[in-house]
Amino acid sequence: MNPVTAHNKVCNLEDFSDPELRRIIRDVLAVEAARRGDSFPAGCEYRKHWEVAMAVRALAAGGALRQDAELLGVGAGNEPTLFYLTRFVRRVFATDLYLAGGEWEESASAPMLTDPGRFYSAPWHERRLVVQHMDALDLHYEDASFDGAFSSSSLEHFGGLAEVRQALAEMHRVLKPGGILSLSTEYRLAGPPPGIPGVLLFDRREIIEELGLADSERWIALDELSTDVSTATRATTLPYPETGADVRDHVARHGGLYFERLEWSRYPHLVLRDGLSAWTSVHVALRKR
Repeated sequence: MNPVTAHNKVCNLEDFSDPELRRIIRDVLAVEAARRGDSFPAGCEYRKHWEVAMAVRALAAGGALRQDAELLGVGAGNEPTLFYLTRFVRRVFATDLYLAGGEWEESASAPMLTDPGRFYSAPWHERRLVVQHMDALDLHYEDASFDGAFSSSSLEHFGGLAEVRQALAEMHRVLKPGGILSLSTEYRLAGPPPGIPGVLLFDRREIIEELGLADSERWIALDELSTDVSTATRATTLPYPETGADVRDHVARHGGLYFERLEWSRYPHLVLRDGLSAWTSVHVALRKR
């Protein structure tokens, strides 16, 4: 079976060899593809690029990438998904705590509100992007407003499981019936719950019970959840302190460009470990009933 045919799955190294996922990564990260050459993303496998590509792929599969569609990014920061999707839909709304400052200032930067183009180098439609300071737990939109919504690497920072449920309820509320939701977050491979300080790491049960896969009254999963992690993927494990140093160095040089001009110490950059805890990315794709 093609390793990335599933939408509800854990990130695996083999996914980066899939022609469709590779095409999307190269298209979204066109600047990186030009900089690194025809082999990209081979040799530069990064789970955040996987998350972006999985979101684009799920929204397309759900029929949400069309010229009359409106999409919502929740906890979307400065990510390239926001800009790339303007090429395919009428409008993309980016929401995050852009004015909060503090530790997330670089990944959810205030300049997104006035000069978002500084965070993306490839072609996009600037008149189709709306950037708003907004709490994911209190989305200021009418019910059934959006054809699709996505949130990548954000849920795990919202607080506890109660806050995750509230955020999911808000995304459900603002989606139209039949709308598509793409979620990427952290999947716990080892270690005790709830995770590491400030970051929730979800296990399989929590993914199913807390992220809508078990809620058949409100959601339809695009397919069954696969949490198989290959031996090759587990062998990529990197120490979290090392990756943190990479991020700090990158921020010092490039600010909020967390997806471009990356020079991590080691690749593949898929599985992280901090003490007893180890984790990677997981993607969930749901359709609102």
